[in-house]
Amino acid sequence: MQVEFDEALGNQVVAATIVDELYRSGVRTATISPGSRSTPLALALAAHPGIDSRVILDERAAAFFALGAAKASGRPVAILTTSGTAATELTPAVTEAALSQVPLVILSADRPLELYGSGAAQTIDQSVLYGGSLLLRRLIDAGAPSSWKRLRAVVSHALLAAGGLSGSRGPVQLNVSFREPLISRGSDLPGALPGRADGRPWYEAVDLADPRAAKRMARSLLEVRRGLLIVGEAERDEAVFALSELLGWPTWVDPRSGLVRRSRLAFTHQDAVARVADVEKLLAPEFVLYLGRPQASRALSEMLARLAAPGGPTTLWRGGDCGKDPEGLATGFLLGPPDRLVAALTELELETEVAIEADYVQAFAALDGACEKVIADMESTGQLGVEIEVSRRLVESLGEADLLFSAASMPMRDLEFYAGPSDDYPRVLENRGANGIDGTIASFAGAAVAHALVRPDGISVLVLGDLAFVYDASFLKELARIEAPLLVVVIDNGGGGIFSLLSQRRLAPAETFEALFGTPHGLDLVALAQAYGMSVSISEEASEVGAAISKLREDGRKRILVVRSDRDANLEAHVRLSSLLSEAMSEILVADE
Repeated sequence: MQVEFDEALGNQVVAATIVDELYRSGVRTATISPGSRSTPLALALAAHPGIDSRVILDERAAAFFALGAAKASGRPVAILTTSGTAATELTPAVTEAALSQVPLVILSADRPLELYGSGAAQTIDQSVLYGGSLLLRRLIDAGAPSSWKRLRAVVSHALLAAGGLSGSRGPVQLNVSFREPLISRGSDLPGALPGRADGRPWYEAVDLADPRAAKRMARSLLEVRRGLLIVGEAERDEAVFALSELLGWPTWVDPRSGLVRRSRLAFTHQDAVARVADVEKLLAPEFVLYLGRPQASRALSEMLARLAAPGGPTTLWRGGDCGKDPEGLATGFLLGPPDRLVAALTELELETEVAIEADYVQAFAALDGACEKVIADMESTGQLGVEIEVSRRLVESLGEADLLFSAASMPMRDLEFYAGPSDDYPRVLENRGANGIDGTIASFAGAAVAHALVRPDGISVLVLGDLAFVYDASFLKELARIEAPLLVVVIDNGGGGIFSLLSQRRLAPAETFEALFGTPHGLDLVALAQAYGMSVSISEEASEVGAAISKLREDGRKRILVVRSDRDANLEAHVRLSSLLSEAMSEILVADE
């Protein structure tokens, strides 16, 4: 559906879509308290034939009416208020809903963000309402057409949250800002944006705690001929390993997943594969099961967005991490631990043959093998580049008993994209949630102390860039006093190396780029570390990483290794490697045709 955008029509399209998705997700009752800013939503609710909308003047009473209706029906009930103090009147009922675990959906109309703090009438900061009573709050800007493709995902996810996606039921808020004119002059209300077929909600949910639901899902997975398992950071690696083996699906793994090479079907070079043009024509999974937190790879995310887009060949389901779906294209979520799905698959395996196509699995193996050969050949000829080689040496030198903590910047990406296969992979951690570099040394220290308690036979290693090191250098005084075998590997390229691989490098003038993104610190990292009493060595060879790890195993003395790198040389190595990887995989794609 193509909608020529104007403010009024946009408001009404957004409102119609929100209301339609509310209905698809189970809302059958709504209360409306009169107001101006909420007009598009009020009209859409009143016009929907499947929702019983009650006009109640007092917002406080409307909220308690909705609370009672939700308690009695077990369904989520929507409450619509206008902007200003109207939304604050819901607080008592929202508090009660939170404590009683009653699903309510607050539709609070709002003024646009640019009016916040301006003194405009009926404009308050609604993002701070209801204290800690909400399970989820989402802000929707009706005047941003670029966000419309995720609109149904946002609404459906909010309804899942209200219904217990994260374990508890309770209230959620959809705060919708409308700009004037609020509605168009035509008498006919515009339709909603397209949704799922057959009136289904955008997201479904399967509760694996229900044995019948788990068995239905297991049976549907066993019937898939071209399935793909993607594993992000996940704590239940035993169950994920079992899923990979039972289904026989190729499995793309994140270094943090704990799976890596434990499964014969686990492949590590998904970022490189996802970057190759038209690769999905060869792979084209009909079903993708994505477990754990989303990986950092943008190429993988973009590939999934193409495959799972409406009308695309792939059905995408996610499990774990409370329903995170960055692309907004998943069909549904698996709730609960994957162990229950493993149990259902194990039971069915005795009576059902796995349908996966052998040639399809072999294509994944061939592409991954081609990637590893290119990387290994470049490494053997000294062309790989110091920074990528450091990541590979770390994986080669560390084992299952060891901890590898990575800064959430270029070091993690090199590990994720280029680290080689290993049957004895270390435990990998990073601060992935917000993806920041602050507090990296302190976080590593805490992880190293905890790791030493459970694996006294192992060691702990931190890899980070020079900016992350400088940012948290004050913690070195604490690190010096910690009793644990640890090594800090600092990649010193004189600034923010990751930006050289981003578009800023091409688009910004050289001097501007260096000042804003290169950000050279000009510090002597060796002298800085020694000032805190740390033992420091410096090298320009990645091979020194292996030697430093061997020394740590021998004497248990904590130390810092600074590995010098050049940002321009690192960029050239990445570009060269990317080109060779694409060539190698393109040959496989051509041969397959």
